[in-house]
Amino acid sequence: MGSVMEKEHYWLWLNNIKGIGLKKIKYLLNYFDEPKYIWEATDELSEVKGLREIDRKAIIQSRNKDKIIEYYNRIKKSNINFYSIDDDLYPDNLKNIYDYPYGIYVKGDIKDDSPIIAVVGARRCTEYGREVAKLFGRELAKMGIIIISGMARGIDTAAHIGALEGGGRTYAVLGSGVNICYPKENYKLMDDISHKGALISEFPVNQIPKPGNFPLRNRIISGISDGVLVIEAAGKSGSLITADQALEQGKDVYSIPGRITDKLSEGTNNLIKMGAKMVTNIDDILDEISVSFTKEKQKNSENITLGLAEIEKIVYSCLSLEPLFIDDIHIKSNIPIDELGLILTKLELKGVIKQLPNKYFIRKL
Repeated sequence: MGSVMEKEHYWLWLNNIKGIGLKKIKYLLNYFDEPKYIWEATDELSEVKGLREIDRKAIIQSRNKDKIIEYYNRIKKSNINFYSIDDDLYPDNLKNIYDYPYGIYVKGDIKDDSPIIAVVGARRCTEYGREVAKLFGRELAKMGIIIISGMARGIDTAAHIGALEGGGRTYAVLGSGVNICYPKENYKLMDDISHKGALISEFPVNQIPKPGNFPLRNRIISGISDGVLVIEAAGKSGSLITADQALEQGKDVYSIPGRITDKLSEGTNNLIKMGAKMVTNIDDILDEISVSFTKEKQKNSENITLGLAEIEKIVYSCLSLEPLFIDDIHIKSNIPIDELGLILTKLELKGVIKQLPNKYFIRKL
């Protein structure tokens, strides 16, 4: 083949040499400046501190021009782009963290200068946490803010869904290749994100998720974002790692407070104690990132009760984001239980409340 190696080809090669990770790439670049010079090096490789003989052999044996160009073209045909640290589309925020990846794979579009807020939290979240994540994802997206998260079960998934419901854009940073769906049930969500935002990963195409990948993934979530919102987190969790990394990176950290008796509030409440901004509505975040917005944009969420009959408004007012048993709604509203069941059904059909198992109900924000 007569193809010529371009700058991005060299970067793609450097990021895919077996056994050569971030630290060793740093050693190499400190010595050679550019991947092209690493490709061309022979005896000089022995002068690079931190490299073993096995590393030098791996570098030399991996130099297959045709294979690298074919791989680059193949992922491009799958609508996957590889952006090196030298590429104009590599996120500026990410360049400012200590251990940034030298290249990322992107399926979707990251050509956007809008503010980016990370929303993270527990995988095994409560229904309350899930609804709050959807609410913040949706309302922030309506304001033109991009929501970034990790597409994990629980809070991450809810935040992505909320952003899409709000007609906005959302980025998912994966602990696998951008063509691998994890968890599997998020297949449709993953496809939607690729068309209305972007899937991002430092891991090569076809890389399966591994436990060690996710802490690495978290630093990219916080690194790309302008701030991190934590919704439900235990005392020790990946979400707190993301928050810690955000603080180290000089980012704002926001936290949703919770009940002191809830294990999933331990982490978020401790963040507030340590100086994270307590958040109870999106204005708390918007004020910090100086996003201009109008009340007109919020009228859909504020006027949710318009069009409800008076008796439906009474029942709706009894509910919150905390699940409430039907008998307790009956006591609060003083509406006969048979009539109440019919009203709850109507409210559910109108999309303003949600029924949970065992006849518990919550507001659907």
